[in-house]
Amino acid sequence: MERSKLLGFVVLICFTIPTISCSSDRLFSGWPKSSSDENVKIRVNMTRTSERELGFSERLGLAVDRSKKRMKKIEALIRGQLDAETPVEVGDGEFLMSVVLGTPSVSFEAIVDTGSDLIWTQCKPCKDCFSQPTPIFDPSKSPTFSTIPCGDSLCAALGSTQTGCNPDCTFMYQYGDGSFTSGDLAYETLSIGSSKVKGIAFGCGHDNEGQGFSQGGGLVGLGRGGLSLISQLGSKAENMFSYCLLPITDSSSQTSPLFFGEGITLNGKALDIPPGTFDLQSDGSGGMIIDSGTTVTILDQAAYSPLKEAIQSAIDLTPVDGSSTGLDLCYHTSSAHLTLPTLVFNFKGGVDYELPADNFFIQASENLLCLAMLGEPSGNPSIFGNIQQQNFHILYNNAQNTLSFKPTKCDSL
Repeated sequence: MERSKLLGFVVLICFTIPTISCSSDRLFSGWPKSSSDENVKIRVNMTRTSERELGFSERLGLAVDRSKKRMKKIEALIRGQLDAETPVEVGDGEFLMSVVLGTPSVSFEAIVDTGSDLIWTQCKPCKDCFSQPTPIFDPSKSPTFSTIPCGDSLCAALGSTQTGCNPDCTFMYQYGDGSFTSGDLAYETLSIGSSKVKGIAFGCGHDNEGQGFSQGGGLVGLGRGGLSLISQLGSKAENMFSYCLLPITDSSSQTSPLFFGEGITLNGKALDIPPGTFDLQSDGSGGMIIDSGTTVTILDQAAYSPLKEAIQSAIDLTPVDGSSTGLDLCYHTSSAHLTLPTLVFNFKGGVDYELPADNFFIQASENLLCLAMLGEPSGNPSIFGNIQQQNFHILYNNAQNTLSFKPTKCDSL
């Protein structure tokens, strides 16, 4: 598959959307109302993964490190240094959704990733499988399981990650940290929320290695490629999905129900960002990606430097070393004792995304408050991370190529 098809979800949604909307109930009125099999509204509760034996500051440091690695993978992908279908980094600190597979059904938790396409889980017999908290799926016990022949269009959708016909379609996905999944592409009955869908293509992984996967049993890709869950559901989900992420500081027992453009404003004053900083270039570089799998926002240095300078001018405190978190701008204080500036991302068409203080500053420890953003050398794509998306209801409408957002208390949905 060509690189443009893999990047289609990222590029089309983030940069070439004809309509960007905000703050109106009508934005979410397009959800299907029918309870029939043809049109169903599917709700899935997501939980954030966590290494529970670690403290919050340590987990934050790991999440920031993964964000940096994910950024490097995306850069390499855009520059043609990776196979077009190589997924980007995954790991602890992202969001999980519950998936039910097969007949009789087997439930497992899967990482939710808007930046890739393949749905996959570990399968018996295992050549090499990582430890997962739920039973590993055994396809030999499910009469609804069938492997996909090499002539199938969904096998072709694997692109260069297809490894052959043995005797049917096989694959191998390699991740940036050495993690990978390898196995058979197959059809199976899949249940999410209260809906059951037959004939969903997924990766049945018999050889799977990677530390980042162990909080669940696989991954659900929500990209625009043919193998993604949203593409396979198609009209059953009206070609759209939305999510609303709870804050990273909320209890891990709470669940989250499953743009970009012209400038940034701090305390009502537009920052001095060079024109074209967020423009998507003809070679695929530049631009900005909205990504559920990256924890913190990573900005082109041309935008990050004036933002950091403006924040330092607005906060009458001396920055302190926050290297333990992996973040760049930290203060010895708490948000309860500090009045933070207002921060707004300004999109084309006069649409503003105003970030609450908790969406751009994070309490890394009791007395360490850090900016949840980083800079990246100019020319690389910027990434809008999931901390900045928390408590916003974000709707992707693939049929109309629009993305909408609305400030929302996600735990009230």
